[in-house]
Amino acid sequence: MSFNKKKVSLIAEKACINEDEKTLISSFVEVCSFLSEFPDELSWRTSKVNPKKPDAATDEGLEMLANRYFEAYRRSDFPAEPSTIPDEMVSVIMENAYGYSAAECEKIKVEHQYSMCAENCVGNLLERYLDSQLRSSHWNWCCGEFVKAIDFLGKNDNGEWIALQIKNRDNSENSSSSAIRDGTRIQKWFRSFSKDTKKGRPSFTNWQKLPSLIQGYNLNEKEFKLFVSKYIKEEKKNLGK
Repeated sequence: MSFNKKKVSLIAEKACINEDEKTLISSFVEVCSFLSEFPDELSWRTSKVNPKKPDAATDEGLEMLANRYFEAYRRSDFPAEPSTIPDEMVSVIMENAYGYSAAECEKIKVEHQYSMCAENCVGNLLERYLDSQLRSSHWNWCCGEFVKAIDFLGKNDNGEWIALQIKNRDNSENSSSSAIRDGTRIQKWFRSFSKDTKKGRPSFTNWQKLPSLIQGYNLNEKEFKLFVSKYIKEEKKNLGK
């Protein structure tokens, strides 16, 4: 059975709740088209509550994918409140090893928790930024994390699928995602370096090494910072923070 883009588009439209989301319908359709050709690339964690894995060849499966896709898009990437309890021994070590006072350790402890919450958002915000610049092109965001190790999909001039895996740092890829990429059509790019191992590096970012596939879209650190600042301010207002 051939892939019916019109039907998938109608299913996606039902999952949208505003006009902004509707601009992502074509991306969702292309992601489903990819999965119709490569069904083994579908990544879906089942549970007792949701034991069923969606079948992209059925209307029910497409509805499940559409709901996951657009729910992920509208989910806020504003940093969460700290939820873990700090280890008091860290303060003891900092006081004795580095000479911080007890009051300074308490302040650092709180700041560190907020810093970690903020850091956890960067990867998702990076994908949002790339989508904001690439959405009008032939690139399609794999929002919802149900395509194995792929964040953006597109096709070359020969109609062949090309895929990108995006990471925030050079040390943020685990062995399983690397294994999936090895020997496949997936290309990888990371935004920043975790260590300064190369003398004379102009910056800690890696925008100058963007894959040729996504060059020419004015992607850079300055614009990413502006995007993040605007997004966080708008989300803070929307969430009543």
